[in-house]
Amino acid sequence: MNFIAELKRRRVIRVALGYLALAWLLVEVSATTFPMLRLPDWSPTLVLVLLMIGFPVALGLAWVYQTTPEGVRRDRGTELAPAETDHHAPALPAMTDTSPSDRSIAVLPFLNMSEDPSNEYFSDGLSEELLNLLAKIPELHVAARTSSFSFKGEKIDIPTVVAKLNVANVLEGSVRKAGNRVRITTQLIRAANGYHLWSETYDRTLEDIFAVQDEIAGSVVSALKVSLLGEVPKARVSDPEAYSFYLQGVHFLRSQGLDNLAKARLAFQRALDLDPEQAPAWAALSETLIAQVFIGAVKRAEGMPLAFEAGDRARALDERLPEAHIIRARLNMSFKFDWATGEEALERARQLAPGSAVVVLTLGNLAKIRGRFDEATRWLRQAISLDPLNTQGHVWLSLVLIAQRRLDEAREMVEKGLDLNPKRPVLHQLLGRILLLQGDAAGAHEEMLKEPEGFWKDYGLTLSLYALGRREEADAAFRKLQDEFSEEGPFQIAEIHAFRGEIDAAFESLDLAYEGGDAGLTELLTSQTLPALYDDPRWPVFVKKVGLSWPVA
Repeated sequence: MNFIAELKRRRVIRVALGYLALAWLLVEVSATTFPMLRLPDWSPTLVLVLLMIGFPVALGLAWVYQTTPEGVRRDRGTELAPAETDHHAPALPAMTDTSPSDRSIAVLPFLNMSEDPSNEYFSDGLSEELLNLLAKIPELHVAARTSSFSFKGEKIDIPTVVAKLNVANVLEGSVRKAGNRVRITTQLIRAANGYHLWSETYDRTLEDIFAVQDEIAGSVVSALKVSLLGEVPKARVSDPEAYSFYLQGVHFLRSQGLDNLAKARLAFQRALDLDPEQAPAWAALSETLIAQVFIGAVKRAEGMPLAFEAGDRARALDERLPEAHIIRARLNMSFKFDWATGEEALERARQLAPGSAVVVLTLGNLAKIRGRFDEATRWLRQAISLDPLNTQGHVWLSLVLIAQRRLDEAREMVEKGLDLNPKRPVLHQLLGRILLLQGDAAGAHEEMLKEPEGFWKDYGLTLSLYALGRREEADAAFRKLQDEFSEEGPFQIAEIHAFRGEIDAAFESLDLAYEGGDAGLTELLTSQTLPALYDDPRWPVFVKKVGLSWPVA
């Protein structure tokens, strides 16, 4: 099947059919006209022989070369990946290969050209919906949203975008919305030379917005000469007003923060009041509730049942919605420690959206959680290649490398994350923890001081002050952490107890983390502050209770 698909992609079958039709015509013409021209009797036979010789030549040229907007060029083709070493992790693209595929694309956030600046949610939302639609096409490599949207509001030229995202094409555009009318202008650009492969302007009503998305996706596929094994995915149709509220909710959800998450939750609920069959809104509502629980805006006991319910509704309404399966995986992994269900959900999501960086990233996290570090490394490196400007992949990969005691590599990964996002929480304290493992307590403390104010800074300082022997300050910092974050961070409190050699207290905090469904337990096998617990008979019992295996293979 792969060979047939490649024949279709390279247009070999089309060339073969065209050649045979032309050959038949030439044979018929020669048989009819050559006698009239008094040519030798063997002339039609010669034509037939020459056509037979030319047939494999034509097929060979079709296989090797392709016609592009830049002219005729050699087709790089698709290299066959070596066999997988296990049933989860596919062979990954070589990290040293910097040449982007001709069928790779970044969807930049469309400009809001409306008179009302608050309509920006609509232009952003439309861009993201198009990105998600294109990402469902296995034959396309689509840069992830986190990376594509990192250029929002910046005046950056196309070559810079291409260099950072490693894509060959860029889709950009603008949206002007006025009441129920919307004008969408789009253009697809070949990055290497700025050549406009396709452009179009659509003047429509909001009721037609889904058809416009389908048209744009189809035009991109046609312009990039992508030979599909299936049909171009279609946008989900919804009530226009409900869809508008959904896009508002997505905008606030991406913005994060207490107020924005509250606005997102309200917008999704209003969308569902108008259209209760809107599966993406249910999935997004579940994601919002998870985020509210994580930052303490909603109590776990209140938010988790609602998040599970919303996720179940999304999946029941649309089993082919990748986000519904991703949410199912996150909920079961983070709050039930049900790794098998999480893996099953992620595999289904990967079938539905093979190009999704979120799915690949989460598969890497799951492998990390379960102590399958080689597999986790492969997934996470692939996630970084799909979403190079997203620091989460760098964070999780650094944790895997730390667990393997590959500390120099881990440090390099964290430093790359800091280059990408110097203000991102966690990174400085993570670098500090690496320095602690390398025996540099003073350097670790300097990094902890650079961490943004909040939980992770207090956590890091508690470790570094203790390592420096500044016991009174370390005790005061630990008391502050326990007073302010005892409910949110029992796992990290257990880590600090273990680091200080307080074994019984560490196990008590671990039990609290388990009873409260603390997502911090996903770092149980990668944490390097817990080794003091390894020789205690309670350790393998607790690891098993969390559904994991000890020792790590």
